[in-house]
Amino acid sequence: MSTFDPDALYLDLPLLRTFITVVDQQGFSLAANELHRTQSAISQQIKKLEQMVGQPLLNKSGRSISMTDAGKKVYQYGWQILRVEQKLREELFSDEISGRVRLGIPEDLATHYLLPILARFREQFPRIQLAVECDLTERLYKNYQANEYELVILKHEQLNVAYHHRIFKTWYDPLVWVGRDPEECARWQQSERIPVIVSPEPCVYRRQVLHKLAADRLAADLTYVSESYNSKLFAIRAGIGLAALPKSLVPEDCVIVEEGLPTLSATQISLFTSEIQAKVAQFLRDRIVESFDAQLL
Repeated sequence: MSTFDPDALYLDLPLLRTFITVVDQQGFSLAANELHRTQSAISQQIKKLEQMVGQPLLNKSGRSISMTDAGKKVYQYGWQILRVEQKLREELFSDEISGRVRLGIPEDLATHYLLPILARFREQFPRIQLAVECDLTERLYKNYQANEYELVILKHEQLNVAYHHRIFKTWYDPLVWVGRDPEECARWQQSERIPVIVSPEPCVYRRQVLHKLAADRLAADLTYVSESYNSKLFAIRAGIGLAALPKSLVPEDCVIVEEGLPTLSATQISLFTSEIQAKVAQFLRDRIVESFDAQLL
């Protein structure tokens, strides 16, 4: 049974931030690295927060941790409190925030998720210089390994990705077959070769499409190859072939092929931060998370 502490009415923001970081990083050691504190200092802060709340917030089993019921409530509301506090600071000091942020992102995701928020971001943070680079996932990954970005978004369902400790957040989006209209798609499924629209190598979607078709003993005819997301949409609308697209990116005037073709694996989309994170990158990072959350969660 928990005991009520009047001081719990005034929960300390740094303690909440520490607790949320420990949960997100799934450990005290990684949280200590993230917050630039010692592991013992992190442990003391968690103990202090638990004393204020009057009950345990974390369960420990070896190296793994999980939240208690109380911990889940503190995490849920604490995250909202910290977001409000951050937004207040941004509103008060946005004109003084300056720096440079380099972002790598696939073109299709940039078109759908990033471009709508860039104008508002530039208005709110006029002194932050943005450098956005759109490319295929594996090229972005190589550039990220060379420390060319503060933030990078990767699609990696078949990419052997290191740096898992730098993943800030991951979303999942079903990958589906897309065509111009139902009649045309049905006719193609009866043909000897499936006309497909893909990106050039290296492309994680292309490899999965060709592998899945081959596994089902279906021949692929590469009728249109382009790096451009918009160019592939024009090809779909022109009736040139079928394409594999994340479900959230399927235009309303195209159709999803539900049957007759091999099921595709979900796209895993992860936002990575750099090892030495530029402080101003967090402002763009949070806007990206809000945009992706709104459409993928």
